[in-house]
Amino acid sequence: MRIQHDSYDVVVVGGGPAGSTTATLVAQRGHRVLLLERETFPRFHVGESLIPATYDVLERLGMLETMRESAFTKKYSVQFITGDGRESAPFYFHETDPSDRSQTWQVERAQMDHMLFENARAHGVEAHDGDLTVNHILFEKGRAVGVRVRFRDGSEVDVGAKVVVDATGQRALLSRRLNLREQDPFLRMASIFTHFEGARRDDGIDEGATLIIHNETRDGWFWYIPLHDDRVSVGVVGQIDYLIKG
Repeated sequence: MRIQHDSYDVVVVGGGPAGSTTATLVAQRGHRVLLLERETFPRFHVGESLIPATYDVLERLGMLETMRESAFTKKYSVQFITGDGRESAPFYFHETDPSDRSQTWQVERAQMDHMLFENARAHGVEAHDGDLTVNHILFEKGRAVGVRVRFRDGSEVDVGAKVVVDATGQRALLSRRLNLREQDPFLRMASIFTHFEGARRDDGIDEGATLIIHNETRDGWFWYIPLHDDRVSVGVVGQIDYLIKG
């Protein structure tokens, strides 16, 4: 599928949750929006555990009913385990916010991100994934005015825009182009993770609880996230020097 127009009100580069959300909200205001993602959905991504604060965003996106009808595991709480194995009581979200917002979800990102991308289309966004890449931002007099799109067959097209949104995540297309990217030394983190089938989980309301397990020195922590289809996401995160080089 080729791009339908030569200019848009907004071009969003990157079709992950940030890009799809931005594109949908702008399109809801009546603007012409182009959303571009270089990978093909659904695609794997880590980061499965939603927090209650996402409720309002999902409501604005018109996604709540879709989420409620999904197979995603319902999440009501989080529990912490210290480095020496001591378990906290579960922290139930309804104890501080007794509303619909106190229940959220453990999502499988390949499905969740695809749902958000398709939801953008349903709200009038022209969305493309998989057969193209954006590797150049067009500037005039110091202002971003569009993007250059390269298709899989090698052809290219310039697309104009009043606003260009960079939602490429760690690729950081626009900030690299403007030499604005700065590394935060406290966020030089790495993670190692995988999914398991048939792993143990609690019963009832605690079945979907996120478990956070600190190591003895608190230089890193493990997560244990129950997903649907009898799978759990297990991973460890910490400073790169400690986790990878240590």
